[in-house]
Amino acid sequence: MVRTAFAVLVLSTALLSFPALAQDNATAAARGISGCGDRKARFEVKPSNGKSPAQPEQGKALVYFVEEDINTNVVTHTSRADIDGKSIGATDGSSWFYFSVEPGIHHLCATTHFGMSNDATAVVHFTAEPGGTYYFEIKNLSWPGDEVHDVSLFPLDSDEGKFLTTSYQLVASRQKK
Repeated sequence: MVRTAFAVLVLSTALLSFPALAQDNATAAARGISGCGDRKARFEVKPSNGKSPAQPEQGKALVYFVEEDINTNVVTHTSRADIDGKSIGATDGSSWFYFSVEPGIHHLCATTHFGMSNDATAVVHFTAEPGGTYYFEIKNLSWPGDEVHDVSLFPLDSDEGKFLTTSYQLVASRQKK
């Protein structure tokens, strides 16, 4: 009994220490999670022929939002990125986009729309330094016929971030009215 209680305590502590928190959007909004924007915001996403900038804008930081869509039903999912409560863009399937931020503490929120009312959300915060480059990856896991969807959001090492952005499609997105 003591060993089981200890194992539950250790597991609970480990889960709470992860930098990303996954949960549905309704719960995120109800709890007022920093970073999440309008949960009804949807984006049109298209492949882009652009390329990423070599350097961040003067006095700003550059953030890459990379989606890895892992599923067994061959359906891609659109993932929206919000920062500090404002919707900034979206990916569709294994793809990425980038944006600039002012230096300081920021709250990044990623929400994947799995269809109907099934959204999953994950959040993380970071401190942007002027001239800094930051990579974040959202991973979507889903299985056909299941209502189980898992989303995680976490910072990437710059080498991994550069690798993924050369492996996946750069996209441009526009918020639907």
